[in-house]
Amino acid sequence: MGVVCALALSPLLTVAAPSFAGPESVAKFHPLCLGVLKTWQEDGGALDMQRCAYDMRSSKVIKTSEGAYYAKRVDGAAGYMAYKPIGSLDNSMDLVLVYDKQETTPLTSIYFLGRIPGSAITRDFLTTIEDGGDRCLGGVNDARLITASKLEVDINLTIDQMLNILEDNVVEDTANISFKADNYQAYACAGTVTKTYDLISSEMQYTRVSFSRDESRREIASGWRCYDRLVAQSLKPPTVLTMDEYKAFVQSYKQQCES
Repeated sequence: MGVVCALALSPLLTVAAPSFAGPESVAKFHPLCLGVLKTWQEDGGALDMQRCAYDMRSSKVIKTSEGAYYAKRVDGAAGYMAYKPIGSLDNSMDLVLVYDKQETTPLTSIYFLGRIPGSAITRDFLTTIEDGGDRCLGGVNDARLITASKLEVDINLTIDQMLNILEDNVVEDTANISFKADNYQAYACAGTVTKTYDLISSEMQYTRVSFSRDESRREIASGWRCYDRLVAQSLKPPTVLTMDEYKAFVQSYKQQCES
């Protein structure tokens, strides 16, 4: 009996469940240091982000109305770097949506950044996903960390991509700068597809498709007019479809617009 009581009074050994937090948990950096950090990956080293911020002090950091941190490139280089916080995992990894504009093409990627234990200023570059998407041609529209193992990513799509998702497997006033797709090529964007990533198994699946009807799309091939008409007539706001509903829409398009 004494042994049983001793076991009952012993503390239970538990393993802490994985945790996650929202955008407010992401550490703040100088945006230009993200580019430096990524280049350090090849050397296998970490970067002192505080020292890097000091080195980049000639480029002022501005927080935009959309919650992104923006800075122009230095030393006469064209373009800018900006990032929007997504969330953090287990207080050891931050996820940020990065906008990298060097010439005329703003590219988007999601960076995974490691926090070095015992240091608040040194960071490690881990990896990226959706690396290099260009505006409506696969550019990241938004991302959300919804659990400790699930990441949702909304990818911008052109009309052609909207119809082939499954087959493909898929500014002067800087204070108000917008990184949304319609600020770049509104006429080419037709919606988004949401990808859900399992960060443990590395599996990805499409979960929904969002259609947009943008009246500013002034330049459009005549072949897509039937598509626009079908969207306006058959999809009522909010035009967000499950993957089964999306497949039915594609079938309607083929019957009405390709026959």
